[in-house]
Amino acid sequence: MGRCCLENKMERTQDNSFVVVVPMYNEEDNVDEFFRRLAVHSEAGLLGVVVVDDGSRDQTVTHIKRLFATYPVPIRLVRLSRNFGHQQSVIAGCSAACHMAQELGAEWIGVIDGDLQDRPEDFALLFDHAHSHDVVHAVRAQRHDGWIMRTFAPIFYNLLSRSSNFPIPRNSGTFSIIRLPVARTIVESADSEPYFPGLRAWAGFRQKGVALDRQARASGVSKVALRGLIRLSLRAIMLYSEIPLKMFFVLGLFLMLIMGLAGAVVVFLRLIKVIDPSGFTTLFIVQIASLGVNLFFMGVLAFMINRVKHNSSRQRAWLVMEETTSTPAKSDSST
Repeated sequence: MGRCCLENKMERTQDNSFVVVVPMYNEEDNVDEFFRRLAVHSEAGLLGVVVVDDGSRDQTVTHIKRLFATYPVPIRLVRLSRNFGHQQSVIAGCSAACHMAQELGAEWIGVIDGDLQDRPEDFALLFDHAHSHDVVHAVRAQRHDGWIMRTFAPIFYNLLSRSSNFPIPRNSGTFSIIRLPVARTIVESADSEPYFPGLRAWAGFRQKGVALDRQARASGVSKVALRGLIRLSLRAIMLYSEIPLKMFFVLGLFLMLIMGLAGAVVVFLRLIKVIDPSGFTTLFIVQIASLGVNLFFMGVLAFMINRVKHNSSRQRAWLVMEETTSTPAKSDSST
Protein backbone atom coordinates (compact mmCIF):
# COMPACT_ATOMS: atom_id res chain seq x y z
CA MET A 1 0.00 0.00 0.00
CA GLY A 2 2.85 2.36 0.82
CA ARG A 3 4.44 1.78 -2.55
CA CYS A 4 1.11 2.43 -4.32
CA CYS A 5 0.85 5.76 -2.52
CA LEU A 6 4.34 6.70 -3.70
CA GLU A 7 3.53 5.72 -7.28
CA ASN A 8 0.35 7.78 -7.22
CA LYS A 9 2.39 10.81 -6.17
CA MET A 10 4.93 10.32 -8.97
CA GLU A 11 3.06 11.31 -12.09
CA ARG A 12 5.30 11.09 -15.13
CA THR A 13 5.69 14.71 -16.19
CA GLN A 14 8.29 16.67 -18.08
CA ASP A 15 9.07 18.80 -15.02
CA ASN A 16 12.86 18.72 -14.69
CA SER A 17 13.05 21.05 -11.70
CA PHE A 18 15.64 19.81 -9.23
CA VAL A 19 17.75 20.54 -6.18
CA VAL A 20 21.36 19.33 -6.21
CA VAL A 21 23.18 17.69 -3.29
CA VAL A 22 26.97 18.26 -3.27
CA PRO A 23 29.05 16.63 -0.51
CA MET A 24 32.44 18.30 -0.11
CA TYR A 25 35.52 17.64 1.99
CA ASN A 26 38.64 19.79 1.52
CA GLU A 27 37.64 20.86 -2.00
CA GLU A 28 38.72 24.51 -1.87
CA ASP A 29 40.46 24.24 -5.25
CA ASN A 30 37.33 22.90 -6.97
CA VAL A 31 34.54 25.00 -5.46
CA ASP A 32 34.55 27.93 -7.88
CA GLU A 33 34.90 25.79 -11.02
CA PHE A 34 32.24 23.35 -9.88
CA PHE A 35 29.64 26.04 -9.21
CA ARG A 36 30.49 27.86 -12.43
CA ARG A 37 29.78 24.71 -14.43
CA LEU A 38 26.70 23.82 -12.41
CA ALA A 39 25.20 27.26 -13.06
CA VAL A 40 24.44 26.33 -16.69
CA HIS A 41 21.36 24.53 -15.32
CA SER A 42 19.98 27.62 -13.55
CA GLU A 43 17.86 28.36 -16.63
CA ALA A 44 16.98 24.70 -17.17
CA GLY A 45 15.38 23.53 -13.96
CA LEU A 46 18.00 23.98 -11.22
CA LEU A 47 16.18 25.56 -8.27
CA GLY A 48 18.70 25.20 -5.46
CA VAL A 49 21.94 23.63 -4.23
CA VAL A 50 22.60 21.87 -0.93
CA VAL A 51 26.31 21.73 -0.09
CA VAL A 52 27.35 19.45 2.76
CA ASP A 53 30.70 20.35 4.26
CA ASP A 54 31.96 17.16 5.87
CA GLY A 55 34.30 18.80 8.37
CA SER A 56 36.68 20.42 5.87
CA ARG A 57 39.96 21.75 7.26
CA ASP A 58 40.78 24.05 4.36
CA GLN A 59 38.94 27.09 2.96
CA THR A 60 36.08 25.15 1.34
CA VAL A 61 33.41 26.86 3.47
CA THR A 62 34.89 30.32 2.84
CA HIS A 63 34.81 29.77 -0.93
CA ILE A 64 31.20 28.58 -0.78
CA LYS A 65 30.02 31.57 1.29
CA ARG A 66 31.64 33.94 -1.21
CA LEU A 67 29.16 32.65 -3.79
CA PHE A 68 26.10 33.44 -1.67
CA ALA A 69 25.63 36.96 -3.00
CA THR A 70 26.16 36.22 -6.68
CA TYR A 71 24.89 32.72 -7.39
CA PRO A 72 21.68 32.58 -9.46
CA VAL A 73 19.92 30.00 -7.23
CA PRO A 74 19.80 29.56 -3.45
CA ILE A 75 22.70 27.72 -1.82
CA ARG A 76 22.04 25.89 1.45
CA LEU A 77 25.29 25.20 3.28
CA VAL A 78 25.05 22.34 5.76
CA ARG A 79 28.15 22.09 7.94
CA LEU A 80 28.60 18.85 9.84
CA SER A 81 30.16 19.02 13.29
CA ARG A 82 33.09 16.83 12.18
CA ASN A 83 34.14 14.50 9.38
CA PHE A 84 31.48 11.75 9.41
CA GLY A 85 32.35 10.23 6.04
CA HIS A 86 31.27 10.58 2.44
CA GLN A 87 28.26 8.26 2.57
CA GLN A 88 26.85 9.92 5.69
CA SER A 89 27.28 13.37 4.15
CA VAL A 90 25.38 12.25 1.04
CA ILE A 91 22.41 11.11 3.14
CA ALA A 92 22.59 14.29 5.24
CA GLY A 93 22.50 16.32 2.03
CA CYS A 94 19.55 14.34 0.66
CA SER A 95 17.66 14.99 3.89
CA ALA A 96 18.23 18.75 3.63
CA ALA A 97 17.52 18.69 -0.12
CA CYS A 98 14.13 17.04 0.41
CA HIS A 99 13.09 19.97 2.62
CA MET A 100 14.51 22.50 0.17
CA ALA A 101 12.81 20.81 -2.78
CA GLN A 102 9.47 20.96 -0.99
CA GLU A 103 10.00 24.66 -0.25
CA LEU A 104 10.93 25.47 -3.86
CA GLY A 105 8.56 23.07 -5.60
CA ALA A 106 11.27 20.88 -7.15
CA GLU A 107 10.40 17.42 -8.47
CA TRP A 108 13.86 15.85 -8.42
CA ILE A 109 16.92 15.53 -6.19
CA GLY A 110 20.29 15.42 -7.96
CA VAL A 111 23.37 14.00 -6.26
CA ILE A 112 26.94 14.65 -7.42
CA ASP A 113 30.37 14.82 -5.79
CA GLY A 114 32.17 18.13 -5.79
CA ASP A 115 35.51 16.88 -7.13
CA LEU A 116 34.45 17.29 -10.81
CA GLN A 117 35.08 13.65 -11.64
CA ASP A 118 31.41 13.62 -12.58
CA ARG A 119 30.64 16.54 -14.91
CA PRO A 120 27.88 18.89 -13.66
CA GLU A 121 26.90 19.47 -17.29
CA ASP A 122 25.90 15.80 -17.53
CA PHE A 123 22.77 16.36 -15.47
CA ALA A 124 21.19 17.25 -18.82
CA LEU A 125 22.07 13.77 -20.12
CA LEU A 126 20.48 12.13 -17.09
CA PHE A 127 17.29 14.16 -17.58
CA ASP A 128 17.16 13.03 -21.22
CA HIS A 129 16.32 9.59 -19.79
CA ALA A 130 14.14 10.75 -16.91
CA HIS A 131 10.76 10.33 -18.61
CA SER A 132 8.86 7.35 -17.14
CA HIS A 133 11.69 6.69 -14.66
CA ASP A 134 12.06 7.49 -10.97
CA VAL A 135 15.84 7.12 -10.65
CA VAL A 136 18.47 7.74 -13.33
CA HIS A 137 22.05 7.01 -12.29
CA ALA A 138 25.36 7.31 -14.08
CA VAL A 139 27.26 4.14 -14.91
CA ARG A 140 30.99 4.67 -15.32
CA ALA A 141 31.87 3.65 -18.86
CA GLN A 142 35.53 4.60 -18.40
CA ARG A 143 37.50 5.63 -15.33
CA HIS A 144 40.39 8.09 -15.13
CA ASP A 145 41.10 7.53 -11.41
CA GLY A 146 44.36 6.43 -9.87
CA TRP A 147 45.52 2.84 -10.21
CA ILE A 148 44.01 1.85 -6.86
CA MET A 149 40.46 2.69 -7.93
CA ARG A 150 40.96 1.35 -11.47
CA THR A 151 42.23 -1.98 -10.09
CA PHE A 152 40.07 -2.64 -7.05
CA ALA A 153 36.79 -0.81 -7.76
CA PRO A 154 35.70 -3.26 -10.53
CA ILE A 155 36.45 -6.20 -8.20
CA PHE A 156 34.31 -4.66 -5.47
CA TYR A 157 31.40 -3.88 -7.79
CA ASN A 158 31.44 -7.35 -9.34
CA LEU A 159 31.52 -9.06 -5.95
CA LEU A 160 28.75 -6.89 -4.54
CA SER A 161 26.57 -7.26 -7.64
CA ARG A 162 26.87 -11.05 -7.67
CA SER A 163 26.27 -11.53 -3.97
CA SER A 164 23.46 -9.09 -3.13
CA ASN A 165 19.84 -10.07 -2.61
CA PHE A 166 18.67 -7.57 -5.24
CA PRO A 167 20.28 -6.06 -8.36
CA ILE A 168 22.94 -3.46 -7.57
CA PRO A 169 24.26 -1.82 -10.75
CA ARG A 170 27.96 -2.25 -11.35
CA ASN A 171 30.20 0.81 -11.63
CA SER A 172 27.47 3.13 -10.41
CA GLY A 173 28.39 5.75 -7.82
CA THR A 174 26.53 8.68 -6.30
CA PHE A 175 25.90 10.70 -9.49
CA SER A 176 22.17 10.42 -10.09
CA ILE A 177 18.78 12.12 -10.20
CA ILE A 178 16.00 10.83 -7.97
CA ARG A 179 12.35 11.77 -7.79
CA LEU A 180 11.49 13.49 -4.53
CA PRO A 181 9.23 10.74 -3.05
CA VAL A 182 11.93 8.13 -3.70
CA ALA A 183 14.61 10.38 -2.18
CA ARG A 184 12.49 10.67 0.97
CA THR A 185 12.23 6.88 1.13
CA ILE A 186 16.01 6.55 0.84
CA VAL A 187 16.62 9.07 3.63
CA GLU A 188 14.08 7.43 5.94
CA SER A 189 15.56 3.96 5.29
CA ALA A 190 19.23 4.83 5.79
CA ASP A 191 21.03 3.26 8.73
CA SER A 192 23.91 4.66 10.75
CA GLU A 193 26.52 3.48 8.22
CA PRO A 194 24.80 3.84 4.84
CA TYR A 195 26.02 2.83 1.42
CA PHE A 196 24.17 5.22 -0.88
CA PRO A 197 24.35 3.33 -4.23
CA GLY A 198 23.16 0.14 -2.54
CA LEU A 199 20.40 1.98 -0.68
CA ARG A 200 19.28 3.62 -3.93
CA ALA A 201 19.18 0.24 -5.67
CA TRP A 202 17.33 -1.33 -2.73
CA ALA A 203 14.56 1.30 -3.02
CA GLY A 204 13.66 -0.10 -6.42
CA PHE A 205 11.04 1.76 -8.50
CA ARG A 206 11.78 2.50 -12.15
CA GLN A 207 15.53 2.91 -12.50
CA LYS A 208 17.83 3.36 -15.47
CA GLY A 209 21.61 3.56 -15.82
CA VAL A 210 23.28 5.90 -18.31
CA ALA A 211 26.86 5.23 -19.40
CA LEU A 212 29.12 8.24 -18.78
CA ASP A 213 32.87 8.66 -18.60
CA ARG A 214 34.27 9.49 -15.19
CA GLN A 215 36.90 12.19 -15.39
CA ALA A 216 40.14 12.59 -13.48
CA ARG A 217 40.03 14.96 -10.52
CA ALA A 218 40.23 18.59 -11.63
CA SER A 219 42.40 19.45 -8.64
CA GLY A 220 43.59 18.02 -5.36
CA VAL A 221 43.95 14.38 -4.38
CA SER A 222 41.37 11.66 -3.87
CA LYS A 223 40.03 11.32 -0.32
CA VAL A 224 39.46 7.57 -0.83
CA ALA A 225 42.65 5.57 -0.34
CA LEU A 226 42.95 1.80 -0.46
CA ARG A 227 42.02 1.58 3.22
CA GLY A 228 38.89 3.66 2.62
CA LEU A 229 37.89 1.51 -0.36
CA ILE A 230 38.30 -1.66 1.71
CA ARG A 231 36.25 -0.19 4.56
CA LEU A 232 33.49 0.87 2.15
CA SER A 233 33.55 -2.56 0.49
CA LEU A 234 33.18 -4.36 3.82
CA ARG A 235 30.34 -2.07 4.83
CA ALA A 236 28.45 -2.65 1.58
CA ILE A 237 29.00 -6.41 1.49
CA MET A 238 28.01 -6.88 5.14
CA LEU A 239 24.86 -4.80 4.57
CA TYR A 240 23.61 -6.07 1.22
CA SER A 241 25.24 -9.48 0.77
CA GLU A 242 24.74 -12.95 2.21
CA ILE A 243 28.39 -13.85 1.59
CA PRO A 244 29.43 -13.72 5.30
CA LEU A 245 26.63 -16.08 6.35
CA LYS A 246 27.27 -18.41 3.44
CA MET A 247 30.98 -18.42 4.28
CA PHE A 248 30.16 -19.56 7.82
CA PHE A 249 28.10 -22.48 6.55
CA VAL A 250 30.18 -23.57 3.54
CA LEU A 251 33.62 -23.32 5.12
CA GLY A 252 32.39 -24.85 8.38
CA LEU A 253 30.89 -27.78 6.47
CA PHE A 254 34.06 -28.12 4.40
CA LEU A 255 36.28 -28.23 7.49
CA MET A 256 34.01 -30.79 9.14
CA LEU A 257 34.28 -33.03 6.09
CA ILE A 258 38.05 -32.61 5.82
CA MET A 259 38.62 -33.24 9.52
CA GLY A 260 36.27 -36.23 9.46
CA LEU A 261 37.99 -37.69 6.43
CA ALA A 262 41.45 -37.06 7.88
CA GLY A 263 40.42 -38.66 11.14
CA ALA A 264 39.05 -41.72 9.38
CA VAL A 265 42.26 -42.09 7.34
CA VAL A 266 44.46 -41.81 10.44
CA VAL A 267 42.37 -44.39 12.32
CA PHE A 268 42.47 -46.76 9.34
CA LEU A 269 46.24 -46.42 8.92
CA ARG A 270 46.69 -46.91 12.66
CA LEU A 271 44.61 -50.11 12.62
CA ILE A 272 46.63 -51.66 9.80
CA LYS A 273 49.81 -50.54 11.58
CA VAL A 274 51.07 -48.40 8.72
CA ILE A 275 51.65 -45.44 11.02
CA ASP A 276 52.05 -44.98 14.74
CA PRO A 277 51.37 -41.26 15.30
CA SER A 278 52.62 -39.79 18.51
CA GLY A 279 49.72 -37.34 18.36
CA PHE A 280 51.35 -34.16 19.56
CA THR A 281 52.34 -32.74 16.14
CA THR A 282 49.02 -33.60 14.52
CA LEU A 283 47.04 -32.26 17.45
CA PHE A 284 49.05 -29.03 17.47
CA ILE A 285 48.51 -28.40 13.73
CA VAL A 286 44.78 -29.12 13.96
CA GLN A 287 44.36 -26.80 16.95
CA ILE A 288 46.24 -23.95 15.27
CA ALA A 289 44.19 -24.32 12.07
CA SER A 290 40.95 -24.48 14.07
CA LEU A 291 41.93 -21.42 16.10
CA GLY A 292 42.67 -19.43 12.95
CA VAL A 293 39.32 -20.32 11.37
CA ASN A 294 37.46 -19.55 14.59
CA LEU A 295 39.14 -16.16 14.96
CA PHE A 296 38.33 -15.27 11.34
CA PHE A 297 34.65 -16.06 11.72
CA MET A 298 34.48 -14.43 15.13
CA GLY A 299 35.81 -11.28 13.46
CA VAL A 300 33.10 -11.43 10.79
CA LEU A 301 30.45 -12.06 13.42
CA ALA A 302 31.76 -9.20 15.56
CA PHE A 303 31.58 -6.86 12.57
CA MET A 304 27.93 -7.77 12.00
CA ILE A 305 27.05 -7.46 15.69
CA ASN A 306 28.74 -4.05 15.73
CA ARG A 307 26.44 -2.90 12.93
CA VAL A 308 23.43 -4.01 14.96
CA LYS A 309 24.77 -2.05 17.93
CA HIS A 310 25.23 1.12 15.89
CA ASN A 311 21.79 0.87 14.30
CA SER A 312 20.08 0.24 17.63
CA SER A 313 21.86 3.03 19.48
CA ARG A 314 20.54 6.58 19.76
CA GLN A 315 23.58 8.12 18.12
CA ARG A 316 22.79 9.84 14.84
CA ALA A 317 24.77 9.10 11.70
CA TRP A 318 25.72 12.79 11.47
CA LEU A 319 25.33 16.05 13.40
CA VAL A 320 24.73 19.45 11.83
CA MET A 321 26.79 22.27 13.30
CA GLU A 322 25.48 25.07 11.10
CA GLU A 323 22.94 25.49 8.32
CA THR A 324 22.87 28.65 6.22
CA THR A 325 20.83 29.50 3.13
CA SER A 326 21.74 32.23 0.66
CA THR A 327 19.42 34.58 -1.18
CA PRO A 328 19.76 34.10 -4.95
CA ALA A 329 21.23 36.95 -6.94
CA LYS A 330 18.66 38.90 -8.93
CA SER A 331 19.47 39.58 -12.56
CA ASP A 332 19.31 43.20 -13.70
CA SER A 333 16.15 44.06 -15.62
CA SER A 334 15.69 47.04 -17.88
CA THR A 335 12.53 49.13 -17.78
